Amino acid sequence: MLVNPHLLTQIEYFGAPVDSASAVVVLVHGRGQTPQYMADNFVDRLGRPDIAFVAPAAADNTWYPTSFLAPLAENQPRLDQTMQRLAVIRDDLLGEGITPEQIVWCGFSQGACVVSQFVSRDPRRWGGLLALTGGLIGPAGTEWVIDGSFDGMPAYFSTSEADPFVPEERVRDSAARFAAAGARVTVELHLGREHEISAVEIDRARFALASFQPLHLADR
Repeated sequence: MLVNPHLLTQIEYFGAPVDSASAVVVLVHGRGQTPQYMADNFVDRLGRPDIAFVAPAAADNTWYPTSFLAPLAENQPRLDQTMQRLAVIRDDLLGEGITPEQIVWCGFSQGACVVSQFVSRDPRRWGGLLALTGGLIGPAGTEWVIDGSFDGMPAYFSTSEADPFVPEERVRDSAARFAAAGARVTVELHLGREHEISAVEIDRARFALASFQPLHLADR
């Protein structure tokens, strides 16, 4: 049986303990990065110590080998293995009594593509989706089927007009698919922005998470 290398890596935890957090953000890093990159460039800048951040690490720091615009077969079996890694995290969180409405899926670059793809395969009223420079995975002309409703889930998609990896067209197409499936979508194009998480995107994430107020264990 093929071993999933993403299941052999360590999950990093930042912020509040999961069992006492106001929300849980599943935080997925980009290609060539680690969970620490997301801690330094997202968690620390966000300023929400009451939120739990669950950050899986990709085997060899890469979730799948080629561009997210390549034919799907070129990214297998790693793409399916990545989806399995997130499914295990989802099931563990739900098993701990965390509700879908308390779980926010967030990723940067390759990580944004990963969370977009995963959430599209499991549509429900999650706490939110933050796709920071990313979108749905597959070549031009892919017909993504979202079989269900997001029931008003907030979803944020971003890129820049000059990003070398994530074209505006794919981000807008992904956002349109989520909107058609009932998500409350915001799309932003950040002119001149480098391939990074900008201060504006941190502000948007902070606003998206503002509805989650600190909880005590008794509130569960």
